[in-house]
Amino acid sequence: MSALSRIPGSISRRVILSVVGVAVVTLLAVGLLFYGFLGRYVVERQKDELLSQVEVVAEQVAGIGEAFPTMGMMRSPRGLATLLRVDLQALPAGAGIMVFEGGEVIAAAGPPWVQAVSPEGLYQEAAELVSEGEPGVADLPAPGEGQRLIVAAAEMPQPAPSTPFQEALIAIGLPTEEAVADRWGLFRVLLLSGVIALGIAVAVGLGLGAWLNRPLRRLAAASRGMASGSYTEPIEGDYAGEFYDLASSMETMRREVRRSETSLRAFVASAAHELRTPLTSISGFSQALLDGTAADAVSRQRSAAAIYREAGRLRRLVDALLTLSRYDSREFTPRLVPVDVFDLVTEEVELLQAAGLAEAGFVDTKREGDTVVTSDRDMLRQVIANLLKNAVTYGGGEPVLVEIEGRPETLVLTVSNGGEPLRPEDRERVFERFYRGDASRGSEGFGLGLPLVKEIVEVLGGTVEAGGEGQRTIFRVRLPRSPLVAARSPAEGAAANGA
Repeated sequence: MSALSRIPGSISRRVILSVVGVAVVTLLAVGLLFYGFLGRYVVERQKDELLSQVEVVAEQVAGIGEAFPTMGMMRSPRGLATLLRVDLQALPAGAGIMVFEGGEVIAAAGPPWVQAVSPEGLYQEAAELVSEGEPGVADLPAPGEGQRLIVAAAEMPQPAPSTPFQEALIAIGLPTEEAVADRWGLFRVLLLSGVIALGIAVAVGLGLGAWLNRPLRRLAAASRGMASGSYTEPIEGDYAGEFYDLASSMETMRREVRRSETSLRAFVASAAHELRTPLTSISGFSQALLDGTAADAVSRQRSAAAIYREAGRLRRLVDALLTLSRYDSREFTPRLVPVDVFDLVTEEVELLQAAGLAEAGFVDTKREGDTVVTSDRDMLRQVIANLLKNAVTYGGGEPVLVEIEGRPETLVLTVSNGGEPLRPEDRERVFERFYRGDASRGSEGFGLGLPLVKEIVEVLGGTVEAGGEGQRTIFRVRLPRSPLVAARSPAEGAAANGA
């Protein structure tokens, strides 16, 4: 059962929501910080303004006798209150003024909080703000009101002789809530800017979503084409960053699948061709036995021998294909043990001599350095046997040279033979399954020996290459001393020396 599941929503929608979400969170954070900062800023600004105004009022009170010499009304507390109401026009809305003499209020002007506040408490706080005659200002709890006031206080300077108030203390108060009320206007500007920013975020999200979706749509179309079995169209276009990595991986996959598909078709065609020959012979000789064409004992014996021979040929082909399939699937674990490659070569040469395929001294062996590696004995034996048989069969009757060179990290096995030299265009194709060069077309075999060598060597972590020097063909195998073989499930490694 597939673990693939579709999550609702498109990439464009997700990008838009992400951009808008980031914009909203940023605006909220900035708004909260701005709101708090703006409140403190407004309070500080109002403190400065009240502090400057309280000094102006104190000077007016000190000079009231000289400013209004003929207006006796101004010398009374009632007349002073009238003056204070005039001064209120220069103060922020909600501000109030109180004039104290001897701790008592002699004049006051302002909104209702001026009458509700405790005069004694406010006087004490105002008196504490005045230090050595210098005016002061602070944000304080309003006595008896349960709210906060910005209070600025100043002592009346040296009064004129005609001034009826000789030791007055002037206090100007402004409720803190009234002071910060104006920040809502600025905050509304911020909200309007936030709405505009959200609109821009949506537009940017739409653009980003379209930009991100464009290469994804191309890759999705390419993948659908490959899913339908079409691997001819390459993945093209300009891709950035991770999209390029994805497109490059898909293009590599497309090439590999196409190569594998082409190889599979060629393999099936070649296997069918190789199977047809023994099956045709078996069918023909069987028919001769069944319809009586092989009437005498000699004919029947010849037909039975041909059937047995072709059946053996068919069995060897099937065994070779099964062995290739096992190595190709990588579903087994090589049994790694110390193996002396020189000893294996010697044993296989003796087997060739015993089978009559090579005379004594026909295969010359040379060793240099340590020839022991950690590998799978049976798999290495199969590699050596197939290389030796290939060299003896296609060597044109010339001697075969086997060299084993032990190096610090690797072991190099070289098998060279004479005969018809391997053409440059055949050096890569000799490892293709069922491929047979010009020199091997008239001989018995299936063209699976060298492909099997390549599969085994790669499983053991090594490499094999075909080349030539002058009139000799050379196969060179490089094996690591201790190969790092990936873990695979155990399976029997069937021999395919007759491939």
